[in-house]
Parts: sequence; C-alpha cells; structure tokens
Amino acid sequence: MTMIPQLFDKRPPFCRFEEREHGLDPVATEKAGRPIPRTVVMALITPHGSKDCVEKIAEEWITGLKQKALQGAYPLEWANFFRESFEEWKKGNELPREGTPVKTWAMCTREAATRLVAIGISTVEDLAEFPDSNLSVIGMDGRYLRDMARGWITEAKDKGANAKALADANVTIENMKAKIDAQAERIERLERRLESSDEPKRSPGRPRKDQEAA
Repeated sequence: MTMIPQLFDKRPPFCRFEEREHGLDPVATEKAGRPIPRTVVMALITPHGSKDCVEKIAEEWITGLKQKALQGAYPLEWANFFRESFEEWKKGNELPREGTPVKTWAMCTREAATRLVAIGISTVEDLAEFPDSNLSVIGMDGRYLRDMARGWITEAKDKGANAKALADANVTIENMKAKIDAQAERIERLERRLESSDEPKRSPGRPRKDQEAA
C-alpha cells in the first residue's frame, strides 16, 4: 500500500533542475593534468507549503525515490512524475505540474501570480493545499489567496457534479422515451391483430345471399 507523506499528503513537492559544478571530475582531471570540475544536475526541492529548499544530485535523488516507492514508503506516481520531469528537462522541456496554472488563473493578479510562482506555488491546487502554518511565506494576502483558491475549486467541482447529474437525467429520459415508443409500437401491432381476427368469416363454398335469390 502506498504511504503518502503525512505532513503534505495531497500535493508533491516543488522541484526544479539546475546544472552545477560539484567537486572534481577525477577522470577528466587526471587526463588534463589540471583540476576539471565535475558538472552535475541538481534537484532543488521545496516541500509543498514550505520555504526551505533542499538540494540533491538529481539522478541519485530520483533513483532513491524509486526505491522508496517500491518499498511503499513514497507515492509511486510522484516518483514517476519526477523521473519524467527530469527526462524532459534534459531535452530542454519542462513538464508542467498537474493542475490549473496560477499564471492563467483569472482570479489572481499578475503580481500575485508572479509572487506565487517564485516561491514554488505554480498551480491553483498547490495554493489551495497550502498549510496555515506557512501562509506568511506568501505575504499579507496569503490566507485570502489560499481561501479563494479553495472556494474556486469547490465551485468548479459543484458545477461539474451538477452537469453530470443533468447529463445522467437526460440519458434516463431518453431511455424511458425509447421504452415508451417501443411499447406503443407493440400495442399498435396487437390492436391490428385483434381487428383482423374480429372480421366475419364465411364458410368455403357457401353461396352468397344474392346468388341464393337468383
């Protein structure tokens, strides 16, 4: 069973990648006869709802996440997302976080959106799950923005639920109409059969009354 971290159990941490010099490259140093720095890609990880950034060698960190996920100590979908994000970053792309970007969110000003992205809150869903204890990281309007995000998401869910209920009702009505039409057709066929069976029949070979009179 996947164990979700207890502190921030709904949204993965914010992570970006960056090339850094990290110690010396022993093979290149020996070959060149002078110090050659080792260049590595660092993962800069900020837990959701925190302002603290942890830096780790990206490849080692991602490999460790995969092992933890296989042991049930880390969400597998998060580990896969960071692996895919790293692969896309190496290609020059950036894999967006799941959710509605605050940059395009109509409820947020451009200044507030820039400020949110700068501290690692890139989606409305990230903002909605931001904990009370660290709202000051956002600024004076932290609680207002967070509560507005929660209300916006709830309203969107309610609209989605109402739309689904209406669609289900329409399907039910169409199914009932089809059944009524089918029953009406069967009743009409039965009535035609009854009418044909009620018509008077004469015995074969019996002359008509006009023929008897002649």
